[in-house]
Amino acid sequence: PPTYLTESELISRMEKHGIGTDASISTHIENVLKRNYVELLMPGRKLKPSRLGLVLARGYHMIDDSLVLPQVRSDIEGQCNRIAKGLADRDEVVKKAIELFSSKFNYFVDNINKMDVLFSSSFAKLQDVGKPFTRCGLTRRYLQFITGPPPRLYNKTTETVYPLPIGGEIKQWTGRHCPLEGCNFELCLYSVGAPPRTFPLCPNCFNNPRPEFGPQPGEDPPSALPGDEEDEAKERSLRRMAGKNMVRECPHPDKHPLIEEMTVSPDPESDGVLMLDPHLGPKWRLVSTREPTIVHLPKSVEKVTILDKKDEILGCRMMSIEFKDGQSPIEGKNKYVSCFAADEVMQGLVRVHHGDERLKASSGGRGRGGRGGRGRGGGRGRGGGRRGR
Repeated sequence: PPTYLTESELISRMEKHGIGTDASISTHIENVLKRNYVELLMPGRKLKPSRLGLVLARGYHMIDDSLVLPQVRSDIEGQCNRIAKGLADRDEVVKKAIELFSSKFNYFVDNINKMDVLFSSSFAKLQDVGKPFTRCGLTRRYLQFITGPPPRLYNKTTETVYPLPIGGEIKQWTGRHCPLEGCNFELCLYSVGAPPRTFPLCPNCFNNPRPEFGPQPGEDPPSALPGDEEDEAKERSLRRMAGKNMVRECPHPDKHPLIEEMTVSPDPESDGVLMLDPHLGPKWRLVSTREPTIVHLPKSVEKVTILDKKDEILGCRMMSIEFKDGQSPIEGKNKYVSCFAADEVMQGLVRVHHGDERLKASSGGRGRGGRGGRGRGGGRGRGGGRRGR
């Protein structure tokens, strides 16, 4: 990584970007030192950003990055030079500057609470931060789990916060990593509903969703006009940081590689899919990504393996099912390959349970679980389900 800037190098950068004058540049540097945003390293007079300075910079970037980047300050300096040369009207420049910074101030005040998450993560006592949870795919450092609210993972090396979905329970997994190229973050598990449905969760992909995988669960669909996409993406990030996104379903779109590699069938009762529960055995089951539906496989199942082979029509992966010795419900077959969406034999052997979107409360109240009975799966065949989104 690059080394820290020296005072003289910083002065050169400020002059390059038109920040300050010969008389004011030294005052700017003196101010950031007095306010403990940076510390002066000797020998060499290098300026090292402090934790306070890093957190403030990240907070400003999150809310309005123009307050950190040099362009606005450079523009103001440029307008002042134009006034001095008689090329601009002083009153008009002052009026526009006041309007600009008034709007920025009001927007910042409306979103100042977003700073709280960063400060509470960076300056919490060690016992409040918690134990190492999962590894960052960028630095390979452990992320600390902060229960919140809102729940989040925190990289104390880079001062980066990864808000997590709310409405469910977050647990560690087995050290598996996100299969998305360029991500490589260690995965955790997200359980929601009663009885709980469990899904794999990538902290990085949840906070940096890719549009090609479909709408991000828990967020309103994009409504920005052309040219406003960046502002809307920032607003969605602020909502995640503030813990305002209730997620009572799979936290990733169905087309995300993490979900796709475990998908075995469209869900005939929703626009989601049925995927293998990541807990795997000994109680093997499928869970719906969009509805509180659980499909229990026969108790005689010993092992289920998701194959690379896909059904040519539905695009779902095939399952290799191994039964316990002497307990196979399919005569003469201890090992069975199934395309569940089109396999009426397996569909006739499962139990389907409709639960509740919410985690079970101590009061025992029920929401959508009112329809929650158990029954045999009906043979739906290829036409029975809609494609997952």
